[in-house]
Amino acid sequence: MKIRLDDVMQSLSYHNETVYMYYIPLETVLMFRNGQIFGKPVDGITDMYDVNDRKHDFIALPDLGDRGRKKVMIAFVQSLPEGPLRDRAMDALDAENPGRELEEVLRRERRLLDWFSYRDGIYSEFSKTWCEETGLEWIE
Repeated sequence: MKIRLDDVMQSLSYHNETVYMYYIPLETVLMFRNGQIFGKPVDGITDMYDVNDRKHDFIALPDLGDRGRKKVMIAFVQSLPEGPLRDRAMDALDAENPGRELEEVLRRERRLLDWFSYRDGIYSEFSKTWCEETGLEWIE
């Protein structure tokens, strides 16, 4: 079975009742928000109840959770040189929405692409390991 690496990486980025499921018969990923399929129904699958009825046809994609995503943010901020930017970035992590606040700090300093590159590198390695452990072949 094959899966796009980008699909696995995307599952690590979303939160707030978003669930990604790999649908084995079609070798595709379905996204669910608040228990409902996001987009058009596929093979009669419209919600998580349908997934539960056909458990053998699905593999849940990984989710780092808010704590895992924050750990990645902390590691990135700690990799920044000591100074005002690092201090502002560390303060952003204490906000109610640390991801949004960190990105705003980095955007003002024109360092947002550095964050995306760092995060994507971590997510890529995690996703490859997950695929290998799950028995899925990842493709670019």
